[in-house]
Amino acid sequence: MAKILKMPLDTSDRIATTTAPQDVLAEDAATFDVLRRMREDILCCVLKPNQRLRFGELRQRYDTSVGTLREALSHLVSEGLARTEAGRGFSVAPISLADFLDLSELRVYLETRTLADAIRHGTDAWEAEIVSAYFLMSKLKAPRIDDPVAAKREWGKRHKRFHDALVATCTSPWSLHFRSELFAQAQRYHWLKVIHARSKRPDEHLELRDAALARDVDLACRLIEKHIRTTVEQVASEVPGLTMDAGRGGRRRRG
Repeated sequence: MAKILKMPLDTSDRIATTTAPQDVLAEDAATFDVLRRMREDILCCVLKPNQRLRFGELRQRYDTSVGTLREALSHLVSEGLARTEAGRGFSVAPISLADFLDLSELRVYLETRTLADAIRHGTDAWEAEIVSAYFLMSKLKAPRIDDPVAAKREWGKRHKRFHDALVATCTSPWSLHFRSELFAQAQRYHWLKVIHARSKRPDEHLELRDAALARDVDLACRLIEKHIRTTVEQVASEVPGLTMDAGRGGRRRRG
């Protein structure tokens, strides 16, 4: 049965009926708390690509039962953040430059599409959330490789909040769903870029904020595309050990 979703930020009385997947991370059950924490650890590369996820270690780390872990891991497999193999258990999904190039091309399409629609339907509440999210993100310095896990998680949350705020008034639940899935996949690569970066970039988030608030669709879309592509270039040149090998079941990008 289709679920009823209220549009983000209560932008209007519009109610959308959609079959876009439910955001289980908003649920309060214990399983989803463990899922949120494991997901954050994968996205921040605390749990590293290809790392075996052994139940004994996970039970101690997350203080939970094997049953809860299995349910959380099943969600992560469905998201593409973990892998499972008969007789070998679970592991963190691999990363590769080919994978990052592939998902980044799709991100350019969906980020520009959702951002343009959000700007056209933006409200005062939408503007206020963009300003607040940017302010909170700017209060923290981008973390380094040896920073505490808590600091990495907090910066990651604030970074995601800002990017989510930009597109919050987009009227397409399916576009928002797939955009969110790709953003999550890209976060691992973005994180590696943050902690290994040798070059300093201008405040592209500030430019994005100002273009969105000015309701300049063309400029905002150019900026988000540049933001994504510049990150790809930086990851490719500065993250050590990242190759074009997409791993088992992957494919090599041509051209």
